[in-house]
Amino acid sequence: MPLNNFILYYRIFSEQNDNFSFEDCAFVVHKSKESCSRVAMWREFNLINSYTCEASFCGPTRGIHNKCHFNSMLLEGIGKSFCKAMVDITENRDLCKRIM
Repeated sequence: MPLNNFILYYRIFSEQNDNFSFEDCAFVVHKSKESCSRVAMWREFNLINSYTCEASFCGPTRGIHNKCHFNSMLLEGIGKSFCKAMVDITENRDLCKRIM
């Protein structure tokens, strides 16, 4: 997936789930993360499109579930949105054009 599609994916994901924040995404490798497995796999095997989705036990800081703890229902919804965004970026050209 080219970089612009990679970033577009996260914009779509952010629109589909209030618990995910595109504005809080970082598309750089910070020095403190150079030894993490995601970065090591990217450097060693040229593995692209490796995702890290971080969630706090304390819950989201935005949306209708702000200040609530994450539970299995919320995490399952995030997973469904993640998968739906994958389908949309490959099949829903109208949505991609609107977001770009």
